Amino acid sequence: MKNILFALAIIFSVNINARTITDDYGRVVEVPEHITKIYAASPPLTMSLLAFNPDLVAGLNSPFNETQKKYAASAYNKPVIGGFMGQGNTPNFEILAGIKPDVIIMWARMRGYEKVLNKFQKLGIPVLLVENESIYSIITQFELFAKLTGDTTRADELIAYTKKNLSLIESLKKELSKQKEVRYYFAQGLDGLSSECEGSFHLEPFKYAGANNALDCRMSSNYGMEKISMESVILSNPDVIVAMEKTFTDTLMQNPQWRNLRAVKEGKVFTVPATPFNYISRPPSFMRLLGIRWLIDSFYPSLLEKPFEEEKKEFEALFFPQLKEN
Repeated sequence: MKNILFALAIIFSVNINARTITDDYGRVVEVPEHITKIYAASPPLTMSLLAFNPDLVAGLNSPFNETQKKYAASAYNKPVIGGFMGQGNTPNFEILAGIKPDVIIMWARMRGYEKVLNKFQKLGIPVLLVENESIYSIITQFELFAKLTGDTTRADELIAYTKKNLSLIESLKKELSKQKEVRYYFAQGLDGLSSECEGSFHLEPFKYAGANNALDCRMSSNYGMEKISMESVILSNPDVIVAMEKTFTDTLMQNPQWRNLRAVKEGKVFTVPATPFNYISRPPSFMRLLGIRWLIDSFYPSLLEKPFEEEKKEFEALFFPQLKEN
């Protein structure tokens, strides 16, 4: 009889300390009442969680560098679990089981997610599938974190800024359509010969900046970074080059093939800011809110009245409040 009562007590305690949440894909998932540790299975989601509250980050997809330390705050020293990031990458399930986060969040667009989801569920940790289709998904991610933690104040201020910023960008569409078309080449890798094709979510900031991809190519995977021939770049002859690596832009003039491109001749080569995190991609995160503004200022210097540095200061004060403590 005592054993039966003990079992019932356990069941009752589990029920009163759990609740259900419907994720972005309509799955009803039972989660703990109190949540203090969340593991995000891909970098964009980890970044959203970092912005919401670094203390909630249970583990990292990859380590932060020394420059990022003060921005990552308490998340900086969290164990590296790895993540589900394309190209066959999967988390370290042994480390994950040891940490045992309260909840796992993952993006279901990646190929083979069902297999990874099944492994997560075998660990006995609730998994929520989260949309990350566009920059607007940041809003629903912050809303989810509020539901999980009860911190609606932090969610509300992040969402308010995001909506304000995106509303401004949307309002610029008409004005941008009047501007001379800007054809860009998005140069990735140390040699600049990796890029993105139409349909890649990594190009979303360019779309909102009113620019068009000079390349005519097709995606081979969601991961992106398609290998591009120098001949294709020469034939596209972009108006501007937006590069991810400073090492690449620093050596452009030493290569006659790059040196003869219109964008290089006219000095329209821009290196994407990456402090503390990349403004455009790798990973595509909330930093894109600032990245779109940077692209617009780079392509159309006189279009926005508010100085970029002023916008950057406001952005960092909101998304990295831990800087005030340093």
